[in-house]
Amino acid sequence: MADKLALILVLLCCFHQEKVFANLPKLQVVTEEWVPYNYANQEGEIVGRATKKVREVLDLAGIEYDINLYPWARSMKLTRTQANTMIYSIYRSGDRETMFEWACPLMRPVRQYLFKLKNREDIKVASLEDAKKYVISIVRGSVVHEYLVKHGFEAGINLDITADPSASQRKLLAGRIDFLLTTEYTMYETLKAIGVNYDVVTPVIEVRNNSDRRACMAFNLNTDKELINKVRRALAEHNRKFVGP
Repeated sequence: MADKLALILVLLCCFHQEKVFANLPKLQVVTEEWVPYNYANQEGEIVGRATKKVREVLDLAGIEYDINLYPWARSMKLTRTQANTMIYSIYRSGDRETMFEWACPLMRPVRQYLFKLKNREDIKVASLEDAKKYVISIVRGSVVHEYLVKHGFEAGINLDITADPSASQRKLLAGRIDFLLTTEYTMYETLKAIGVNYDVVTPVIEVRNNSDRRACMAFNLNTDKELINKVRRALAEHNRKFVGP
């Protein structure tokens, strides 16, 4: 009798979940390579601290979804042009505010620094303004890209723009650029992945205004409103129970 009751409960649960899925469109989720928050592991599975939380939130919301990883500029374009599409981990800024519907915060603020090779004693900076004499590698269309352009940096002069975040680390190690603007976590994990000791680099200055921001999830403006509200409620519930990433 107990076994039959358990089976009935499982079937009812599955029926309820299918009914929820049937009433809402499938959510297309996109992200970029940003170790250790969202990235593809050796098996090709999209993982990371932020990805884990996104999956937990969407499962809690009862949302059917797929997650795909693309270069940042492509993920942004897909989210801006295709209904029922969500992007993470994305920083909320004044310029982006009206482009999307938002669910925040996904992540706590993470400090971002200008990193240089430790043996580059020729590089001397005390401020972001000083860094204009050097070349910083950044991902095209990222909030860091937007931030530096607003502060007077220019592509081809003191900005090296790439679609591949891992290319920036390679350029730094080869001495082809002077700085990389990233987090300590990201720098440590990306160097570890290619067998390079973290001690070869050093943070020079913290880019404070950028470090104060929290990453979010953002939806195309034509995304189903009930779907967005379900995700917002699930995120709020998750944030009440857990800390991080």
